[in-house]
Amino acid sequence: MPTARTHLRLQVTWLAMMDLACLVVGGVIGVGLRFGTDEVVEYVFQNLNGWFLLFGCVIFANYLAGSYRIQYTFSRFNLFVTWAFSLVFALLMISIFSYTWFHMVLGRGVLVLTIGMYSFLSLSLKLVIYRSLFRSDIVLCRTVIIGTRERAQTIRKTLEDAYILPAHKVIAFIKLEREDDEELHAGGFIDGAAVVGTSLGGFTDIVRSLGVALLVVALDDMNEVPTLYPYLKRLRFEGVEVLMPLDIAEIYTGKTPLDLISDEEMMHTSLECRLPMYGRLKRFVDVAIALTATIILAPLGVLIAAVIKLVEPGSPVLYRQRRVGLFGHIFPIMKFRTMRADAESESGAVWAMEGDPRITPVGRFLRASRLDELPQLINVLRGEMSLVGPRPERPEFVAQLSVEIPWYDERENILPGITGWAQIRYPYGGSVEDARRKLEYDLYYMKFMSMSLDLQIILRTMRIMLLGKERHS
Repeated sequence: MPTARTHLRLQVTWLAMMDLACLVVGGVIGVGLRFGTDEVVEYVFQNLNGWFLLFGCVIFANYLAGSYRIQYTFSRFNLFVTWAFSLVFALLMISIFSYTWFHMVLGRGVLVLTIGMYSFLSLSLKLVIYRSLFRSDIVLCRTVIIGTRERAQTIRKTLEDAYILPAHKVIAFIKLEREDDEELHAGGFIDGAAVVGTSLGGFTDIVRSLGVALLVVALDDMNEVPTLYPYLKRLRFEGVEVLMPLDIAEIYTGKTPLDLISDEEMMHTSLECRLPMYGRLKRFVDVAIALTATIILAPLGVLIAAVIKLVEPGSPVLYRQRRVGLFGHIFPIMKFRTMRADAESESGAVWAMEGDPRITPVGRFLRASRLDELPQLINVLRGEMSLVGPRPERPEFVAQLSVEIPWYDERENILPGITGWAQIRYPYGGSVEDARRKLEYDLYYMKFMSMSLDLQIILRTMRIMLLGKERHS
């Protein structure tokens, strides 16, 4: 994912150091409580391998779950789920190494006390000071935007969104002399940010003098950008992060806007797609999780089937529907029935709507909780779907959307998923415009797919299943 940026590394460092400090303090307290303060130093040095394993596993698990990346929202649920995942991952790794070495790398009492103290300290710090710390001047990302018009103003709103952490502050707009702007004049202000006029070769000195960490190129006419390349490269090598509008959209909104990409960009996206590098691993994880989930959730599936039969005795429990999968292959997707059996008998294939009268009361609950998707675990085991990927669409809609939306058929180059980035980032919709917006999230997923991103999608899908749609908190 596009998070390894110079201007964001300070956030990663702060969060990782906070976790590491909590682990160290938790370890010292845990040993002290278990053996007494006089034994702390000796026990620590005698078990360095165990401490390094514990600390490394917790930090790595937090990284995998997205704890150290830029935050679009701050969710307490996501915080607790990430905490639980990091501890389960760490304990699993310790168990594996302990079995390999035939002895516990850390004593059980010390391990339990250390994890308990770490959890208390880490959760307390993140709940109490996380937002205040990352809105403070200590980690504030000072930003300058080249441009003053609509694109520049849109990017400023994105960067200064109240839910973006760490906080960003646009301190100035740079207006190049060749920009013809009759409304905005150099030397003025736009909502508190200075508008600085300069020649083509002079803006580098201005950027240096302002001491910014981030420079965004936001000219309305991006054809002028190549003339800036020599100056932008110099600033980049001097340590200033330089981003284009597409970079801003992908880093700060998690999508790849269709109006910012071209055929050349799509070709690069296809060639740089990470799927070939970890496709086999992804498939192995899909099968392992789907098989485990099928076994564990079988009683729940039986209960859901029984309830559906009670509500609609004459209707089938499962609903099979033709969907477009990998490389355009048509396959039957399986879901628990949520609509009346005659829902499309007269209308044919139509999008489901919010508050659709065809949905049964039980079906409304199943859709809201995503439980209607459980039978698709069978599709995963068959190799027709993945746990995470773009949602498969009906052939009738694909034929229409491929004509009306550019690059829509790019979705067919990877396995469709039970859940996906678009499903957790965009509200439910049933129109061509909704499909266009969701495609922007699907393209982002294709471009930056990784096991870490898959894990984050799964964790956030769990939140939606348990508590409903994500909200800022």
